[in-house]
Amino acid sequence: MNREGAGDVPDSGTAASLTSFGLSRDRSGTLAALAIIAATLFFYVPSLQGDFLWDDDTYISTNDSLKTWQGLWQIWFVPGATEQYYPLTFTVFWLEYHLWGLTTVGYHVVTVLLHGIAAVLLWQVLASLRVRGALLAGALFALHPVNVMSVAWMTELKNTLSGCLALGSGWAYLRFAGLGVYERPDRDRAGKPARGWYVLALVLFALAMLAKPTVSFLPATLFLVLWWQKKRVAARDALGLIPMVGIAIGMSLLTIYIEQHSVGASGPEFKLGFIERVLVSGRSFWFYLGKLLFPYDLTFIYPRWHIDAGAWWQYLYPLATVGLLGGLWLARDRVGKGVWVAFMHYYMTTSMLILIVVLFMMRYSFVSDHWQYLGAMGMLGLFAAGLTAGLDRIGLEGNGWGLGLKLGLLAGLGLLTWQQCGMYSDNETLYHAILERNPTCGLAYTNLGKYLQQKGQLDEAISYFEKALKINPDDAEGHFNLGLTFFQKGRMDDAIVQYQKALEIHPDFVLAYVNLGWALVQKGQLEQGIAQYQKALKVNPLYAVAHYYMGMALGQKGQVDEMIAQFRDALENNPNLIEARYNLGLALFQKGQVDEAIEQFQMALEINPYFAEAHNGLGLALYQKGQVSEAIDQYQMALKIAPDMIEAHYNLGNARLQTGQLTEAIAEFQAVVKINPNYAEAHNNLAVAFFQSGRLTEAIAQFKEFVRLNPHDVNAQNNLAKAQALAREKAAHP
Repeated sequence: MNREGAGDVPDSGTAASLTSFGLSRDRSGTLAALAIIAATLFFYVPSLQGDFLWDDDTYISTNDSLKTWQGLWQIWFVPGATEQYYPLTFTVFWLEYHLWGLTTVGYHVVTVLLHGIAAVLLWQVLASLRVRGALLAGALFALHPVNVMSVAWMTELKNTLSGCLALGSGWAYLRFAGLGVYERPDRDRAGKPARGWYVLALVLFALAMLAKPTVSFLPATLFLVLWWQKKRVAARDALGLIPMVGIAIGMSLLTIYIEQHSVGASGPEFKLGFIERVLVSGRSFWFYLGKLLFPYDLTFIYPRWHIDAGAWWQYLYPLATVGLLGGLWLARDRVGKGVWVAFMHYYMTTSMLILIVVLFMMRYSFVSDHWQYLGAMGMLGLFAAGLTAGLDRIGLEGNGWGLGLKLGLLAGLGLLTWQQCGMYSDNETLYHAILERNPTCGLAYTNLGKYLQQKGQLDEAISYFEKALKINPDDAEGHFNLGLTFFQKGRMDDAIVQYQKALEIHPDFVLAYVNLGWALVQKGQLEQGIAQYQKALKVNPLYAVAHYYMGMALGQKGQVDEMIAQFRDALENNPNLIEARYNLGLALFQKGQVDEAIEQFQMALEINPYFAEAHNGLGLALYQKGQVSEAIDQYQMALKIAPDMIEAHYNLGNARLQTGQLTEAIAEFQAVVKINPNYAEAHNNLAVAFFQSGRLTEAIAQFKEFVRLNPHDVNAQNNLAKAQALAREKAAHP
C-alpha cells in the first residue's frame, strides 16, 4: 500500500500516538482517553448551566412524549409525534427526563461526555488505520470551537450520539474487513473472517441512523477507506456495505419526508434549482474549511447568501472545489491516497447534502457549524497527521518543543471553546450574540421579540418585530407575531392589520385566520370573526383550535347547541385540548346536562390536575347535584392552586352558607369583595351571612353597598329595610 503522503505516513498505532504526546509505551490508553474526556468537560464548563435554547422546548421541555410510557411508544412508532423522527435520540431524552426532569445540567453533562467519547473513538479509529497523530486528532476534535454548537445546544445530542455510534460502527467494520492494524482479521473455526464484527457494525450503524440520519455517508466513507487501505477492494468487503446503503437510503427518505411535511421545509425559500444547489454546495465547502482552519466569528446563524446563477463569480466556488478534489486525485500517488479520501469525506459530509434536499434551517442560512460536526473528524485527522509529519521532518516530533506546540494549540482551541460556550447561556444572550455577528438576521430579531413578549415586555418586543420586518417585509410569521403583540396590548385595529398582511403573504396561514377572527370578536364583530374561523377550517377542517374559537364566538351569539357541536369537533380532533374540554363542561352545565358536564370537567382534570377553573366548574356541577361536601373539596382545590380566584371564593362562600358554616362563609365573601369591591352579589351574600349571624350593623353596611351597586333592585331595598327595622327593634328592646 502506498503511504507516502502526509495523510498516509505510517504510525505504529495507539502506542506511537501516546509516545508523540510524551506518554510512555507502558501506560495504557486509558490515561489518554480520560485526559481527553476531562479536558472536554473542563473547557465546556460554561455550557453546563445553559438554559433551554431555540427548539430545545419542542425537543425536551414542552415535549409531552417524554413524560409517559405511551409517549415512548409514540417516539418509535408514530412519525410526527416528535419534531423529527430521531427515535433513539428522543429515547435518550425520555430517559434523561425521568432521571432529572427539566434540570438542564444533566442534559448538558450527557452531551459533553458523548462528545468526549466521540473524540476518543476518533483517536482509536485513526490509530487503527495507522494515521500519524491520531491522538492529537482526537484531542483537536474534542476542543475545537466549531463543535460548540453541537455540544452546548441540548437538541444536538443527536449529533454527539450519532457520531459516537457511527465511529463505533466504523471501528467494527475495520475489524471485519481486516484494515489497518487488523490486517489479519479474526477467524472463526472454519477459517472465515468472523462475522460478529460485521453484525456489530450493522447494528451500530442502524442505531446511529435512528439517532440522526446525517451519518448516512458512512458506507461511502468506509468504501473510500477500503480503497485507500487496500490495493484491491474485495467483492466481499464491497458487498458487505450494501445493507448499510439500504439502511441509509430508507432512513434518509423518511427524514426528508418529515422535514418537508412536518417540520415545514417547503415554500419558495426551499425551491432551489440544481444550478443554485451546485453554487451553494461549492461555496459551503470553502466556508466550512475556512471556519475549521480559522475559527473566527463563529455564530449560531450565519448570513444567508444571495444565490444568483447569473453572477459569474459565484461559479468560482464549485470550480475551485472540483479543482481541489480533482487535483488531489491526480496527485494521489505523490501526496497519498489518504489526503484525497480525507477531503472527499469532508465534502460528502458538509456540502453534498444540498444537492439532494434543502433542510428546514436553510430557510435562514445555507451553512451551520453543527453541519460539519462529522466532517471535521476526517479533516482534523489529516491536519494532525500533517503536523506530526512536519514536526518529525524538522526534528521536533517526540521532544519537549513538539509537545509544547501541540499542547499550546490545544489550549488555544480550548480557550476559544470556553469563550464560545458563553453564547449558549440563555436565549436572550444567544440572540444578541447572533445580531452582533449577523446584524441582518431577521430571525434573531423575531426570536428576541418572542422572548421579550413572553416576559411581558411588549413595547420592546414590538420594536424587535418591526426591525425583523424591515429586513424581511414578506415574512408572514413576522406580521403574525407583531399582530399577536398588538393584540396583547389591546391595540385590536393594529393587530387586525398585521394578521391581514400575514394572510396576504401566506393565504393558508391557519393560525392567522384564527387570531384575526378572535380580534374581530373582541371588537364585537361576531359575524366577521366567525367568517375567519370558517376560512381556517376550509384550509384545515381538522384544526381543533379553529373549532374551539368558532364555538366561543357562537356562544357569544347565544347559539349554545352550535357552540357545543364545535367544542365536540375540536375534541374529536384533539382530545387533549383542555380549554375546549372545560368550556364544553360549562356549556353542558348551562343546559342542565349536569352529569355530562361533570364528566368533561373530570376529563379536563385528568389532562391537567392543576387546572383551577376546572376544579371550580366541577364544584359547581357537584353543588347542583346536591353533593355539597364534594363541591366544597373542589372549590378548596381550586383556591389552593389559584388563591385569588374570585369565582371559587364566591362559590365556596355559598356552599358554606348553605351548610350553616357562617364564619367560614363570611371569610370567603370578604375575600371576594377585597379582590373586587364592586362584586354586588358577594356584598349581598355577605350581608345575608352577617344577618344570620346576628351581626346586624355589618349586615346593614353590606346591604347598603349592594343597593349602591344595584339601586333598582327592589328585593335589595326590602332586605335593607328589614335589617334596619330589626336593628331599631333590638335597640329599642335590648
